[in-house]
Amino acid sequence: MNQYYEELDERRQSQRIDLEADHIHISWTDDEGESHLDNATCLDLSRRGVLIAYPRAFNQGEILLITFNPETSNQNGVTARVCRCTKTNTEFHIAMEIIA
Repeated sequence: MNQYYEELDERRQSQRIDLEADHIHISWTDDEGESHLDNATCLDLSRRGVLIAYPRAFNQGEILLITFNPETSNQNGVTARVCRCTKTNTEFHIAMEIIA
């Protein structure tokens, strides 16, 4: 591991859980008040935040409901606020703070 990643790991304040691209549901309400529900991919999860991959961008501050293990007996949801949205070659990586 190079020094950049070692320094990044040292700044993390909570342990990450590698979800190996787990399927999740996300839901949100747009500026017009219309509700949306779609599939996304969870890339990383910690006690305070979550990183997802999705084909479209979200604005900083937008609120999403994230459902893990959707449509199973282990279904669980959290509410999260978008902190950062980064474009990759094929999708957006959306970093969010868990707020409830």
